[in-house]
Amino acid sequence: MIQVHVRLFSRFRQYLPRQARGRAMVELPQGATVADLVRQLGIDGRVGVVTVNEEPEPDRQRVLHEGDEVRIFPFVVGG
Repeated sequence: MIQVHVRLFSRFRQYLPRQARGRAMVELPQGATVADLVRQLGIDGRVGVVTVNEEPEPDRQRVLHEGDEVRIFPFVVGG
């Protein structure tokens, strides 16, 4: 198992306890990907931007490693 730092923004913060303020440590199996993390959090299909260690991550199949920091942003709609 590995642990990654997760930070959720905007409406995604509701997927964590209120006291977490959008931040959590999430435990995943070794070899888990960004897509696995998104599915585990229950926000699959609604994600706009993901960064891993402050770098944009368009490939949701990237394997995560112990201590990675993942930030997840929803799609933004506006005009």
